[in-house]
Amino acid sequence: MKLREVLAAGVVALVAGSGVAWADPSPCQGSLDYLDAQYAEHKVLRDAFQAAYDGLQPLPPGYSYGGSTENPWKTSATNGAELKDAVKAFYGEVCVLLPQIVGTNDNALDSIQYFAWLYNHNEAGVQLVKGEGPEEGLDGVKKFLITFNEEYKAYMDSASSTGEVAEWIADPRLEIDDFVLTDPSSYKSWNQFFARNLKMDPKTGTYPSRPVTMPGLDYVIVSPTDCIMNPLVQPVKLSTGMVVRTLIENPLQRDTVLDVKGIPMSVESLLANAPEELKDHFVGASGLACVLMPNTYHHFHSPVDGTILYNEIVEAGDPYAHGTFGYSDWPNWVPADGNVGRAGTDFSQFEGFTRGVIIVEVTYANLPKGQRPPGSPDTLKGYVASIPVGLDTVGSVVFNKRNVVNGAKVKKGVTEFGNFYFGGSLNIMLFSPIEGQNGATMVSPAVQTRMGNQIGILNTPYAPPKTPWTPD
Repeated sequence: MKLREVLAAGVVALVAGSGVAWADPSPCQGSLDYLDAQYAEHKVLRDAFQAAYDGLQPLPPGYSYGGSTENPWKTSATNGAELKDAVKAFYGEVCVLLPQIVGTNDNALDSIQYFAWLYNHNEAGVQLVKGEGPEEGLDGVKKFLITFNEEYKAYMDSASSTGEVAEWIADPRLEIDDFVLTDPSSYKSWNQFFARNLKMDPKTGTYPSRPVTMPGLDYVIVSPTDCIMNPLVQPVKLSTGMVVRTLIENPLQRDTVLDVKGIPMSVESLLANAPEELKDHFVGASGLACVLMPNTYHHFHSPVDGTILYNEIVEAGDPYAHGTFGYSDWPNWVPADGNVGRAGTDFSQFEGFTRGVIIVEVTYANLPKGQRPPGSPDTLKGYVASIPVGLDTVGSVVFNKRNVVNGAKVKKGVTEFGNFYFGGSLNIMLFSPIEGQNGATMVSPAVQTRMGNQIGILNTPYAPPKTPWTPD
């Protein structure tokens, strides 16, 4: 059934695999009604939907739905008005359809990917979801998506969202014994499960299933969470209009353009409202991106020992965050090979996403006297920025308010900074040069691991149950 036919039939949603059918009103009815009202009231929004429809691009090579390489939004509508109806029907279903998993594969990204085809290499589609422009009403879709995210989170916080928790817990790849709650009935909502807590040793405050590498060595940094880690990259626009993505030429500058979940942005913008003197420390910085997958631990911790100097959450609507949608090249962000955020990813696109900013001052021992130049300090100093980013649906970033306090001391791999709720997650790390050392690099822009540490996993080949938006 095409999306416009779903709407015409009055079907709001059927939760795959759960046997739960929803009739009107949807848990997200307020945002769905808002979209209708904005479309009816503002001609500029109606024109924007038509322009987005006219700009729809065929699917990239390797993608198809029902054997067709046509953009599925093109087959779900014949004009801008039907495209609006299709978007409304789509989000009515998304609101209550719960993700499922089999081994290393899940269908949590199906709907996010499906919606992304609306603005994939479609400038008018990007403008539609980002709501850019001075005309009143043009931001109708952006505000709809923000409101939808709030209602969707409320549903994922409810008991009605637990239908698939048992399935996820039964999957051995989830390693549920690492976590505090192991019984499906202990979780009262999907988000409680998604943000589940690791078992902690109360005497040491450490996590037995995630031992910190060399905790006594102050020059060793660690991963902030379970993730796929890659270097940051920079999109370079050529005069022909083509975009070539290459590894960032470190060191970074304040106007270096990064790809943050697919939106071009500068280091200046990424650090949002941080004081100028703190931003200045990151001139010449290096960076890594840590992308979390749906089946992994979704809290993030300090990667270093140090002292918090600054923290903020940049919510959608802030001048530095316009929403959680609009990545214009989905296959670049989530390639078919599964290496999300791979080298070549355009991280600059995250300027408009909800995100956190935590800046930590670090000090560590210099070389012993006799092995360093005379007059050099006993300790070296630098700065680390931890930037958790929320993606698309929900796009939530939550700080641990007990730990994330300016002036607080933090321990690598131990101090929890916060967590994400369902919808997508990324942690960008920026590393300043060594202070007072003529721009000397503090952290090389590559992952350095040790013998015996995890560098990957062996996958299983089985597909999860299909959703209405699963590609062929």
